[in-house]
Amino acid sequence: MKFGSMSPIEMRTQARSKPSISRDRADRLRAARIAAPALRGACPTATCMNVVLQFLPAATPPHAAQTFVLYPAAKAFFSYPCPYGDCDGTYDLDLEASRAMSTSDGRVTGTRECLGARAREGAPRQACGLHLHYTIAAIHEVGNTS
Repeated sequence: MKFGSMSPIEMRTQARSKPSISRDRADRLRAARIAAPALRGACPTATCMNVVLQFLPAATPPHAAQTFVLYPAAKAFFSYPCPYGDCDGTYDLDLEASRAMSTSDGRVTGTRECLGARAREGAPRQACGLHLHYTIAAIHEVGNTS
């Protein structure tokens, strides 16, 4: 393509800088969510899954807890971004969710540390280290009522 052969609209849509860390992370999570199977395919007996994320205070004020409820048509996707906007880390809870789907009581709890990096207080990128306490509960259908 020759210089000057683009229309003004094409010229405006070209990126002027590299994508931000948060946009890159969001794009990766979006693509992975699209590729994930539906909950009904991952666990046919699950009628609902509850995911509770509590961020342990590394600084004040602490981040608010997050709760997700997934029904059979929802994507069985259990990766969540670190709540710090400048962090590139995610909490991947796929294995824990699989354990919750397969255990008899359907409940798994634990703690994870964010392995991402972020800039803070004027310092260059450093390990994030935000701790997450999670609870994942799978509610299974008891049996057919018909």
